[in-house]
Amino acid sequence: MTGKLKLYYGLLVLGLVLVGGGTWGLLNSTPKIQIPEDAPVVATQLDFVMRGEFDKLYLYDDGTVVYVEEKNLRMPVPENPPVRIWSKGQIRSEELTEILRLFQTTEFAELGDYYQFPGQPMDPIPGVPPGGFTMGDGKFTFHVDYSDLQKTVTAFGYLTPDHGITYPDMPYPLNELYKRLRVVIDDKIREVYREAIQP
Repeated sequence: MTGKLKLYYGLLVLGLVLVGGGTWGLLNSTPKIQIPEDAPVVATQLDFVMRGEFDKLYLYDDGTVVYVEEKNLRMPVPENPPVRIWSKGQIRSEELTEILRLFQTTEFAELGDYYQFPGQPMDPIPGVPPGGFTMGDGKFTFHVDYSDLQKTVTAFGYLTPDHGITYPDMPYPLNELYKRLRVVIDDKIREVYREAIQP
């Protein structure tokens, strides 16, 4: 009888472990984030190396918006660990058309592949020899793949006078694109998943 009892206890413990492990895995599994199968018509990447922040925005032909933020990657602290945040939303076809019109302008078609801000002369500091330049650490990549238009333009080092709302020195229409896409990020999406990034 003790042999059978040990067997029953062993099976009971094994069952609890399997059920508990399965429940834990179900509760802690990554949710499936629905993304259209087609390639996005607009993709942007915003990299801020000194901030340790890397953001990607994707707009799809059906109006689906996917935004992925990676934050706190540079010198993380326990209060602000590295994190990846997935957000989704939807824009109307008219809104997507307005954004695509900026990519279809003659000015965008005539842009080169890469632009770098030359720097702004630093203000004089008493007791310090003159010279030096100030520039931002933001790198903006705009990519469009719509109809017969495929083009990628990158702009690096441009300064913002208003804490990232605009970058007026970027070649036209990049600042306009940035402002329109910022509205999408600020008003049209919501967070759907947050995950820790392991160092």
